[in-house]
Amino acid sequence: MKIKKDFILAFAISSIVVALDQISKLVVLKYKYLLPMKASFFANLNFVYVENRGISFGMLSEYNIPFWLGVLSFVISFYVIFLIIKSESKLELIGLSMILGGAIGNGIDRLFAGYVVDFIDLYYKNFHWPAFNFADTFITFGAVLFFITLLFYKSSNN
Repeated sequence: MKIKKDFILAFAISSIVVALDQISKLVVLKYKYLLPMKASFFANLNFVYVENRGISFGMLSEYNIPFWLGVLSFVISFYVIFLIIKSESKLELIGLSMILGGAIGNGIDRLFAGYVVDFIDLYYKNFHWPAFNFADTFITFGAVLFFITLLFYKSSNN
């Protein structure tokens, strides 16, 4: 019974991440003519429109391999599903589910558009972090949660 509840939780989290990611990208695509735009509610935040044809921070974009990066996203997704099945705590399950949803969200973009839409621009003075999207954010937070469980939960069981 626990496995079924965990699977439902993982599916729900991943689905919400994919939905938020894809809806946000559709909004950005619809209104990209308005970008860049300063976010008045949060200092040091702009909304921009970037077509990322590579992986994180645009790396590998010069090789024109977005389809294969999309395939890689889904291969990684299957491995993350395996890890979800083997997860030993709710925190680990939540982190992995966030990673899965983000990988699927960016994978959809790569397979169908040939690039990932990035639109969040955080900066401090003249330093701009590379543009990113909600999928990237969930992957990052999910990875932090996953590594917390690796460091604290798993080490306390040994």
